[in-house]
Amino acid sequence: MNFAKVVRIIPGVFVLLALLIQSCPAQTSIGFENPGDTTNLLEYRLPDWGYRTWDLGFALSGAGADDYYGDSNYNISNRFSTQLSSGLVLYRESETRTRSLFADVGGSYGRSHYGNETHERSGHNLDGDLAASGKWQEFLGEGPVSVLASGGVNWNYTESIQESQGLGQVDESRRFTRRHIYSMSLGAGLGRVRDVTPLIRAQRLSERLKALGRTVLTPYQIQQVASVLAQEQGYRSVFDRPSRSFWRDVLEPMLDQDNPLSPYEIFYLADVMSEDVGPRKQGTELQGRFFYHEYGSDDDFRSYGRISRGPAVFFLWTRNLNLDNQLSLRASARYATVGGQEYKEELVSGGMDLAHLWTIADRYRLDTSLNVAGYYNEQNFDAERAINRSIETTLHSIFRIFLEDSMALSASVLGSSRQSGHDSISYVYADRYSRSWHWSYGIGLEYYLDRFLY
Repeated sequence: MNFAKVVRIIPGVFVLLALLIQSCPAQTSIGFENPGDTTNLLEYRLPDWGYRTWDLGFALSGAGADDYYGDSNYNISNRFSTQLSSGLVLYRESETRTRSLFADVGGSYGRSHYGNETHERSGHNLDGDLAASGKWQEFLGEGPVSVLASGGVNWNYTESIQESQGLGQVDESRRFTRRHIYSMSLGAGLGRVRDVTPLIRAQRLSERLKALGRTVLTPYQIQQVASVLAQEQGYRSVFDRPSRSFWRDVLEPMLDQDNPLSPYEIFYLADVMSEDVGPRKQGTELQGRFFYHEYGSDDDFRSYGRISRGPAVFFLWTRNLNLDNQLSLRASARYATVGGQEYKEELVSGGMDLAHLWTIADRYRLDTSLNVAGYYNEQNFDAERAINRSIETTLHSIFRIFLEDSMALSASVLGSSRQSGHDSISYVYADRYSRSWHWSYGIGLEYYLDRFLY
């Protein structure tokens, strides 16, 4: 069993999606007449705006792996799980400041099997997670220099039952584990990445005007409309009838006193807010940070913790190649000293992620990413000094279909390959080398409890 299994799974997943698409309610999408015209994106400057999303998600997923150690030892594993989660995101930005807050609660139940010709292990587990994080970035003057800070907390509780068989024996173990992670970072940035989603929606509104046989918006009008679209929540907070006041200001740049818009036309234009254009960003940014990360865990057998700290560098480049396609490149490198009560180690890690967002139509979106990550570390125990190194390549694709304005169906496939080595300098343990293939697939429903701009 190898990575080829992923390739055989992918066609079946997308055939299922094709059948589902045929059963979805039809909706005409006119697209962009000139998707290559990104002039407005380059000239866009941020109003004081933000958004809030509150989502509920349910997913079924499966995964498997082939792991090889040296030339002969191997293990085959598979897992099936179901997840239920809810996440809240608050985001606000302007030309001088960006702030975000994220909170998530979720739980999952899974069954797994692991083994080879000589032994096997199966079991099931119940997990609960609670997490929160925040980021703040302040730009100095009108230039591209900024200072930033971030922090986060995560708590996890796991109950697991494992049954092992091998050498004529059957063993069962129960484990209850609590984990926590606290993290924070301070740093500085150079460059700017802006969220241009309101501008994409303004451009789509202009295209809908053309479909109605009316005059399209000028570049200046598109900028005006985008500024109003980005402040929807302000209308919700101030007016008793926010939709009426909001759309009055949105439509004002395009109103023709001699030929007013009909109720049907207004309804058709308002539907632009329900289109899935994705999270659209534009710009380049380089950040340097110093981070602190604390991890702790305790279960029925032992308790331990570790702290890592050190400098890190992050780079983000994102461009809308046209109004339907966005390409992003992320890269990072970090050095950390990691320590606990029993050991000390140094860790150097880095990675690069290339992502593509494709708005196939107003209700269909495909996100694909390719990630390469590696690390090198040296461990110092009382009786051993060892070197570990690893490189992993991952391909991940998610296809979303909006069934209605507040519900989306998603299907995903993932495949990864990993090679690692362990060199024992003190010869207490033998050198070890391994390689593995991992794959997963899933289908889920996302229900949007609360989504709007403010």
